[in-house]
Amino acid sequence: MDRNTLDWIDESRWPSRPYCTDDLGRGLAIRSLRQALERQYIQANPPHLRCWSIFDCDYAGAAGAWLDVLPIPTWISRNRVNDHAHLVWGLSAPVLVDAEGLHEGPVRYLAAVEGGIRAAVRGDPGYSGLITKNPRHPVWDTRTSGALYELSKLADHVDLRRHLPKRGTKAGEIGLGRNCMLFDGLRVWAYSAIRLYRGEGRCAPGAFLAWQNECYQHALTHNADFRRPLDPRETNHIARSVAKWVWQRDPTALAAFRARQSWKGRKSGAARRTRAASLIEVVRRDYRGEG
Repeated sequence: MDRNTLDWIDESRWPSRPYCTDDLGRGLAIRSLRQALERQYIQANPPHLRCWSIFDCDYAGAAGAWLDVLPIPTWISRNRVNDHAHLVWGLSAPVLVDAEGLHEGPVRYLAAVEGGIRAAVRGDPGYSGLITKNPRHPVWDTRTSGALYELSKLADHVDLRRHLPKRGTKAGEIGLGRNCMLFDGLRVWAYSAIRLYRGEGRCAPGAFLAWQNECYQHALTHNADFRRPLDPRETNHIARSVAKWVWQRDPTALAAFRARQSWKGRKSGAARRTRAASLIEVVRRDYRGEG
């Protein structure tokens, strides 16, 4: 594999405004693709579409987990510090994973293939592939092959029968669909729940942290309804993003923010006028020889 040669990546296969961050602990932001490609972590798959099958392998030597078992990955991004890695296989024909009227057959097939690969490379079962180590960021040791695969070619290397989702599993509960369901469900709930934080209470110390924690607790409850829940860290990232998004766009929040900015402006202006008056008086005394 080549090192950090990513000119082959077709940006049309990436989200136009992906989630991204330099610090997962501080939550995710939505940026243009150009801006997001400068961050350490990025959303690789467009909404509702699987272009890349991504696996999080949290153990030393993970970069070689595919050897003698699977075809060469499209790229591998390795953490230079702990030797953990993200292994990625690109799909030549992307799979629709979440949409109204979606047929579950292709999604179940995708889930079975990814389940087999995850087992083969000992990937984290709670990782859904929403956020990955940005292969273009120099902080990671990235090796690329540029190979893209038909799903059936990847299926030749795994035992589909062992990893086929159970009957009755909704398409939205598989892979990235869980992220979409959790984000959308939490967002709809948050638009009503934030009413309790309107008024004077939202200016109290710690009000936003309390709201953020409430979003996280609600996200954990919703996440528990999935047959295979998301990793708590990923649930926390989604909760933080929804909490910040709704808080900043709540009408009362905007009014409170503008009122506070106006008050700070008036206070700052008054202070400047007082200082100016004092300076003028000093100049006058000096001019009159009174100093």
